[in-house]
This record gives sequence, structure tokens and C-alpha cells, in this order.
Amino acid sequence: MDDKQRNHVLEIPPNGRRGTTAAPKPPEVSIAIIAWNSRQLLESCLESIYAGASQVEFEVIVVDNGSTDGTGEMLRRQFPQVRRLTNAKNQGVAPARNQAIKAAAGDFVLLLDANARLSSGAIDELVAFAKNTPEAGVVGAKIVDPTGKLLLSCRRFPTIFTPFLRRLQFIPFFRNNRTLRDQAMADWDHNSVREVDYVVGTCQLIRREVIQEVGLLDENFFYGPEDADYCLRAQAHGWKIFYYPHATAIHDKRRRTGDFFRLLNWTQLWAVFYFFQKHGYLFNAKSRDYAIIMPRAIERTLLFVSDFVAVVGSYFIWIWLRGKLALYAPSEPLEVLTTAVVIFAYWFLLFLFFGLYRTWYAYSRFDELVTLIKTVFFGAILIFLFTAEPQDLTTPPKFSRLLFVSYWVLMTFMVANGRMILRTIQRRLLEAGIGMRQTVIVGWNGKARALLDKVNRFPALGYRVVGFVDVRTLKARRAYGDVPVLGSIHDLSWIIRSEQVENVLIALDIFQRREMTEAVNQCTGFPVTIKIIPDLYSIVMGQARTNQIYGFPLIEIFPQIMPLWERRFKRLLDSAAALTIIVLGLPFWLILALIIKLDSPGPVFYRQERVGRDGRVFTIIKFRTMVQNAEQITGPKWAEKDDPRITRVGRFMRKWHLDEFPQFINVLRGEMSLVGPRPERPYFVEKLKKEVPFYMRRLKVQPGITGWAQVKGSYDNTIEDVKQKLQYDFFYVENMSLAMDFKILLNTVYVMLAGRGQ
Repeated sequence: MDDKQRNHVLEIPPNGRRGTTAAPKPPEVSIAIIAWNSRQLLESCLESIYAGASQVEFEVIVVDNGSTDGTGEMLRRQFPQVRRLTNAKNQGVAPARNQAIKAAAGDFVLLLDANARLSSGAIDELVAFAKNTPEAGVVGAKIVDPTGKLLLSCRRFPTIFTPFLRRLQFIPFFRNNRTLRDQAMADWDHNSVREVDYVVGTCQLIRREVIQEVGLLDENFFYGPEDADYCLRAQAHGWKIFYYPHATAIHDKRRRTGDFFRLLNWTQLWAVFYFFQKHGYLFNAKSRDYAIIMPRAIERTLLFVSDFVAVVGSYFIWIWLRGKLALYAPSEPLEVLTTAVVIFAYWFLLFLFFGLYRTWYAYSRFDELVTLIKTVFFGAILIFLFTAEPQDLTTPPKFSRLLFVSYWVLMTFMVANGRMILRTIQRRLLEAGIGMRQTVIVGWNGKARALLDKVNRFPALGYRVVGFVDVRTLKARRAYGDVPVLGSIHDLSWIIRSEQVENVLIALDIFQRREMTEAVNQCTGFPVTIKIIPDLYSIVMGQARTNQIYGFPLIEIFPQIMPLWERRFKRLLDSAAALTIIVLGLPFWLILALIIKLDSPGPVFYRQERVGRDGRVFTIIKFRTMVQNAEQITGPKWAEKDDPRITRVGRFMRKWHLDEFPQFINVLRGEMSLVGPRPERPYFVEKLKKEVPFYMRRLKVQPGITGWAQVKGSYDNTIEDVKQKLQYDFFYVENMSLAMDFKILLNTVYVMLAGRGQ
């Protein structure tokens, strides 16, 4: 039989005892051992297993992970009862152990290193403890070296510092580092049973039910820390991890020192990097204190650096080219550097305005390239026009002016190449699981599970699915592979907050319209992207756009209708208008403030909590038009026609909308815009979101001083009036544009001049 056949299982029955001829009973424990060029150590390991008296029926499965030292021949000759799986090359620890787990038939799987030897009765002790402790998902034995010295085998989950500190222990200063001692639980006698964060993979007993719920080891770990990863995943499913010192394994570690720069160490460091990215923390696994290894700030910083190098490099090359052609070019280093920085500032602002610094992942590199080419062309034309002289418009362009085309080509080539290299690296990182965004799937049906399978096929989409959300209340632990059901649809807002979710994928059936509405409402107030699979499109017709990458169809609901450059200009216009009106109108506002103070007791300004974009509560500022503490007795209510609470001066200001002008302070703060749906009080928001489907959709845009509803609808007197005006708000949200904003502003001026306020 060919030893080089990969994943080939020898047809050898599970063992009972060595030398037994009777038909074996089904194994209670499957012992999985990975061997890679460790023939002598493996031989000692197997001898210890068969020499120890055991009351438990077991089988031994050895994965020969590409050994070239005669391991296969030794197994055939000395241990024919061992089931052997053969790989042509070293597949890594996690993949090889998964091969053994898939082949295992026992109720328990004991993962054992080839360089470990079991003490007499160790298997019985571990199994007995696991049977008597039903909450124990993973149990680890006590580990000692060949001299009997304790090796620390139970740990707290690592922090971002511990992997680096551990690899610096060849330096005396780091040898007894307090952080490492705490993580390794060094200051403890290790002679008593204890629940721990995780036990090392040298000797791990795993219950079959855990494997069924949690799944296999993560094969992205070539070598470490797959043991910590699996224990953390098991805990997420409700299982406990125990250290059990009454079973002992002797570990021949054969440590090498001074090997910080070994390739294997760097492979392990990369695996550690992936571990923290996967589990969403850096310092505390239980509190999940960090969302992702590649946050938006790092992504944008790298993009900024790439653009800086490209823009400054393009300028340096261009002035060098001009010098070679005997054309004018600055030569003083300070002048060249200053000009380069100014030019970069110009391009940076232009790129920012056109949205080239927005967060990128799972988007087409080609689309970004097209946007970049258009932006650089526009910017180059502006520079050409700003530097043009009057005679350039009436005479044929000079060669020095035509040379400007070379600058445009250089800019396009260098910036585009820098970004494409960065995006390609980022896509490769996504495919390796780095930089992905936390995602939940709403639904617990065949469609939802199929969606998970599709998402997992395309990691470059950037979705890391952390769990499902069922439409019903969760009564028992459920999972599909390694992804658990986290709760019901009513828990979705809590799940988004606790799991730091950024994407919600909805996979409900077409008849589940009420659940669809509830899911969308639960997402309100969080910066999440909501996508659905196509057959629910009709529910949100007119509020969606199709997003298809790799032929992977998802429909994004409630997208941003207004292009990014329009949103930037809108904000610029808001700030400029607010600042101008506050400064130029200051004498008039002071006079109004004095009149308000003289007319009735109380403060000049009226402050009230309102709900802004994404559900954020802010304090709106208006001139006071009612008596002091007007709602103290009545509670929250809208102003009525001829409302007795309104003061004499207040009635005049309301008629001409003068009370609204302090809201320009809110505009300057970025809490409001000139145009948008009017912000409502939290009390009425809670009331309306229960009565009006997709009411919270209006909170996806910045509230405004004026809006389409204000120029088209009547004044709010009842909640029914508000419901009618919501149709105008929804119309605005679905048709936002600068042209519509200007139209609303013109209508607002007409409403003010007509004195139609109440």
C-alpha cells in the first residue's frame, strides 16, 4: 500500500487491547495523534497508551503528516492495530487533527501530541471526570516534563501582548514577566480541579456533543493557537473548560532558545493575529473589548500614506522631467517640499470630497478606479485653469503648458497603482479572515443556512457571520456548524450592541412581513448595513438597491440616495449658511432675546431633547415662545391653534418662524441640516415607531430646520397629523438631492414671508 496517498485510511479495525483476538467493542474514546518526523517520540507515546491499564474501550488514530523518517513503516510493523491516515505533506496541526476527528468513532476524542506519554490510568481518569461533570466540554490533563517538573498547561485567554512577550523570553528581562505569569496561571499549585479559560492541546479530551455543536478545529491555524480558539468557541456555546490534575501526561518539549526569527515562529504570530481578529478582542476575551484588527482608522491611514507617496512622487517626477527639458522647475529643496505639501493638501481635499476615503471592502476595485480617474481628471483641469494666463485663451498652447498632460497621466498612474496594490492586499487579508466585519443573519431556516454557506464561499465580501437570529424565542442551544443562534428577533438590538455587528443579512420567508419590519426597527440607531436576499425585495420596493459581487446577490435596503459629493456639498452649504446667518443677524437676535426677557419670566432659549440621525438624542435650541415650564402639567404635547401657553411675543415669532433661528447653532454642531425631516421628541418617536411601519427610516438622514413636510403639510396638532406628514418625509428621504433641497429652501422663504406659522 502506498504511504504517500493523501488521506488514505488503512482498513484496520479499532483496537481493544494489544494482542486481543476477540471482536472489539465500540470505542468509548478515540485518541487522535498527529505525527510529523517524530518516529521515536510517537513510538514512546503509543507504548504508554497500550501499557497503561485502561477500563475504557479506545481506538488510536494517527495522522502521518508527511513524515519522511520511517514513521509509517514503524506503525505498520509495531502497531498494526492503529488506524493510520497518511498525508503527502505536512498539512498543519488543525487540518490533520480534523482528519482524525472525522474518522473517530468514540463518545470522546482525546487530542494527544506525539511527544506526550500518558501515565497509567490517565485515560480512565479523564473519561470518568467528564462523565461525572456533564457541563465539561473540554478537559485537560496535568502536564509534566520527563524530570517531573510541572509544565503550565491551563491558561487564561491571551492578550495582544502575550504572544510577543513569550517570543522574547530568551531575553532575561522578559523571562519572568508578570503579564505572562498571569496568562499562564503560574502562581497556583495546579494540584486541584479548576475551571479555566483553556487547556493546551498537548492533551485535550473533547466531548462528542461539543464537536457536534461547535464543529471542527479552525483550519486557518497551521500551528497554534487552535487550542485556545476551540475552547473559546466551546464557551460561546455554553460549555465549560476544566483542568484535571489527577491525569498526567509527560511532555518531551525539547525547547529551543534564541529562535525569535525562525519561520515557524512568524507563522505562529500570523495565526495569533488571525485569532484576535476572529474573536474581536485585543485585551479581554470575555468583554470583547476590540471589534476588529483593521479598524477604519488604520484603513484610512494606509490609504492616506499611499496617496501621499503617489501625489508627492508624481510632483517630484514631473519637475525632474521639466528640468531635463530645460523648462522652469523649482530647485530649492524647501520650495520643492513646500509646494509638494500644498499640492497634496489640494488633492487630499478633492479625494475627500469625492468620497475616495470612504471605508472600502467588498466593493469593486474597477469602480473605485473609474471614480479615481474622473476625480484626477477634474482636479487636473482645475489646476490648469487656475494657473492659466489670459493669453493662453487666445493663442495656441505652449509646449510647457501641454506638458501638463504628463502630470495628469503621472498622477492617474501612480495614485491608481498605489490604491490597487493596497486594495489587492486588503482583499487578500479579507480572504484570510483579517479585516472582516461582524455580521448576523436574521432567520433560522434552510434559506438562512444556505446564505451562510454562500457567504463563507466568498470571504472577500468581508462578512464574518457571528450568529443567527431566530424569529422565535430561543428555547435551546442551536447552531449550524460553528455558528450559533444568538437569540430571537426581539433581541436583535442587544445582539448588535454586544457583538459589535456592522452588517445584518435578512433571510426571512416572503410571508414574514411583520418579522421583517421588526428586524429593521431593531436595527435603527445603529450604524449597520441591512441587506436582504432578493425574494423580499417587494416589501421594501423603492427603498433598495441591488449589490452583486462574485455573482452573489444581496439587496441593500435604505441605501444613501444622495451621492457622496452632494452630501459633502450639502454639509458645506449648511455650515456656511448657519455661520453667515448667526454672525450677520446677531444684533437682531440680541434684540429678540431682550424682548423675550421683558415679555415673560424665564430663560431666553428653550432647550428640548430631540432624536437625530441614527436615533442619537441631541438638545435642540429655540427661542422660548411659551410660558416657563409649559409642559410640566400637561406632559409632552404639540402646540395647538390659539394655545394659551404661547406668550404674546412668542405668538409673533411663531407666525414668522423667528423662534427657529437658534437652531442654526445645532446646524453648526452637525446635529441638524438646513433641510431634512423635522426632529421629533423621544416620547413621540417611541410611540410612532410602534404604529408606523419603517418610521425609523426617516432617522437615517440628518434632521433639518425645514423640510418637504413643513412646506407641503399642515402644522402638527395631533399624532394623526404627524402620520400624514410622514409620507412627505419618506418622499424626501427617497428622493434626496441638492436640487430638491434648494426647492424646499425657496418654498420655506415663501412660507415665512406669508406668515403661515402657528
